[in-house]
Amino acid sequence: MPRYEIVAHIRRELDAASAEEAAAEFRRELLAESGAADALLHLAVWREDPAPAVSPLPSPLRQRLEGFFTGLERSASDAEETFRGRVEAILMAPGPVAEEDGGAPTANSEDPRRT
Repeated sequence: MPRYEIVAHIRRELDAASAEEAAAEFRRELLAESGAADALLHLAVWREDPAPAVSPLPSPLRQRLEGFFTGLERSASDAEETFRGRVEAILMAPGPVAEEDGGAPTANSEDPRRT
């Protein structure tokens, strides 16, 4: 089974007094839901101030992260659209012509396309 590394940017309300407590609670919840085989490699948690656009990340880094995740969403959307197009093409492709009695053509059946 292939192994994936997943990067996620999540905003969640947690009943915790500090960022450290919130990180511990989130870690417990995540690992309880995901299973014992998963490993949480990195986790960064900070309390969001009520003022808009306040972050411990420098503004240029935050903008790059937002751009990265926007590009990731767009790429996933494009890949899904391509996949759906391929599935539709497969499903719309004409199948083998059945015999008049409703059975599948046999090896002895003549192909009307042959001359």
